[in-house]
Formats: sequence, structure tokens, C-alpha cells
Amino acid sequence: MMNERHLFREGQKLFRTGHPKESIGFFTEAADAGCNPVNAYLNRGAAYIAIGEFEKAIVDFHRVLRVDEDNERALYYRGIAYMKIGGFEDAVTDLTKSIELNHDRGVAFFARSIAHAELGNTEESLRDLKTAITFSNIEVEGFMNLFGNNRTLFDKYMALLEGDRGPLTIVLDDDVLAKAERWIQ
Repeated sequence: MMNERHLFREGQKLFRTGHPKESIGFFTEAADAGCNPVNAYLNRGAAYIAIGEFEKAIVDFHRVLRVDEDNERALYYRGIAYMKIGGFEDAVTDLTKSIELNHDRGVAFFARSIAHAELGNTEESLRDLKTAITFSNIEVEGFMNLFGNNRTLFDKYMALLEGDRGPLTIVLDDDVLAKAERWIQ
């Protein structure tokens, strides 16, 4: 019989090695065995996102936020899950609070930029894109890997970048535009 720490570590190991679906059972058992619910549900929620179970992820992030209402990671990941199911207003709300708690998570600005674009908030989208571009490529590329198979999220965003008269092409220089286009394509 494994204790909650061992179950939790096993879940983390599986998740880190590319087995998110298998990790879920270990995180569930760890929570049932008394593991810190913030850790167990935050990690299980991330695993649910990785396998495309966004509603289940949202439930887990709600659990985390009931215990720790200012958990920046839960807010960020719940915002991402909301985006994946088309809940862009909820995504903006969560990502905004995440950014308030951790102004250094550049990918949160990029995600919020996309959510704003999907809502037709061009000025807010542009502001967040400019901020996101100042952060490292590594963080944004990880985000793109998560969303790469869902092109519909980028439709409005691409429209902002396309053509000589696209709203973003008018205000962004060529280097910034090239970086944004690489992320999206």
C-alpha cells in the first residue's frame, strides 16, 4: 500500500514522462489518501488538459481555488481550459487574475491576447500581444504545442496579422510580426 506522497510522486513521474492519462489515477488516489488537495487537484487538472478533458480540468481547478483562491497556476490553467471549450470571457477573467498574481508569466498575456481576439477586443488583444512578445519564446512555444491542434482558436488572431492592412500589421514592426506569426503557424 502506497502512502499519499508516493502516489503523488508516481503521478508526477508519469505526467512528466508523457503519460498524463495514466497519471490521473495516481493523483486521484493521492487525493483520496489525504494528499494536499491543492497539489493533487492542480496536477490532475493539468493532466486532464493534456488529454483533452477540459470540463474535468475546470472542476479540479475550482477545487484548488476553493482551498487557495489566489493560486495563480490554477487560475492560469483554468483560463486555458476555458479557452479550449470556447469560454473566452471566463478565460479573460481567470488569465487577468493570474497575471495580477504573477506578472512574469508571459504566456498568460499571449493566451489572454488570443481570448480577447476571439471576443473581438482588438485593442486589448494587441496590448497583450505586445507584452507577450517581450517574454521568452520557450514559454510561448509550450503554449503553442498545447493548442497547435486547435486551429479555430487562431482564426481571428490570424486575421489581425494578415495582409498589409491587418490591424496588428499597422502598429507592429516587422520583427515583432514575424515572431508572432511563427508562434501561431
